[in-house]
Amino acid sequence: MEQPPPYDEVAGQVGLHSAVTQGNAIANQTNNLQYQMEEQEQNLAEAQLDCEATLDRIRHLLQQDVLKSNDEGMITWKGIEDAKKRIFTEEGVDRIMQVMYSYINKETLLSNFDVDQIKQRMLEFSLALSALLFMKYEVYFRTPTLEECKTLLELRISERVKRKKMTKEIMGLTADEVQAKKEVLAELEGRIEYELQKIKQEQTKLNLREFEMVFTQLKALVEATHNRAWKGEERGSLRRHFNISEVIGGKPPGMEQKKGWFGFGK
Repeated sequence: MEQPPPYDEVAGQVGLHSAVTQGNAIANQTNNLQYQMEEQEQNLAEAQLDCEATLDRIRHLLQQDVLKSNDEGMITWKGIEDAKKRIFTEEGVDRIMQVMYSYINKETLLSNFDVDQIKQRMLEFSLALSALLFMKYEVYFRTPTLEECKTLLELRISERVKRKKMTKEIMGLTADEVQAKKEVLAELEGRIEYELQKIKQEQTKLNLREFEMVFTQLKALVEATHNRAWKGEERGSLRRHFNISEVIGGKPPGMEQKKGWFGFGK
């Protein structure tokens, strides 16, 4: 009959198995922690370099959408209720957004500009955008339709009739609204087309007056993006965060470190 192994041999095998199991658990825990830290680093980098939220907000503002609370209490963008109050055409909004995508992006954030370069780029941006919009303002700025001009002209005629009627009442004369309207229309005879064109030009000028403020807002956002790239500061902030994460993670000095997102780790 086979003799059982000595007690010391059994105890050694049990201890070895326990040590291996414990070592595997520690290794798995370390790997999970490392994975979580790398995932957090990537999420931070993605959030820090994500420009989509800014660009989405710019588009909504150019479309003159407004933030409103819905029935569930959530704040969402709502389109402008009166489309006649829009400043830009859809083509104008799209063209401006193409320009903004060229300046507000992660490539700009990860650049390395000095003060003179930022000033030069901002000057070029300002001159180019202002020239673009003014050279094609008839395309990019909204002009009222013929029906809108007709409605405005009818309102002006109605106001002139009321003023003429009120004037006669003040003078103690008989105020006949029908007669007052005939007089106003007689005054406008042969001038209807001129008045419609005049209204169109006036409404277009009102939209053009918004240009300076819109331009100032866009310039501020582009300049802020460039300032984040001053002397490569955006890249430097990511490196510093990754280094801090590696220290907190307890990686032994001298151990080869895995490069972080975008290759910023050392």
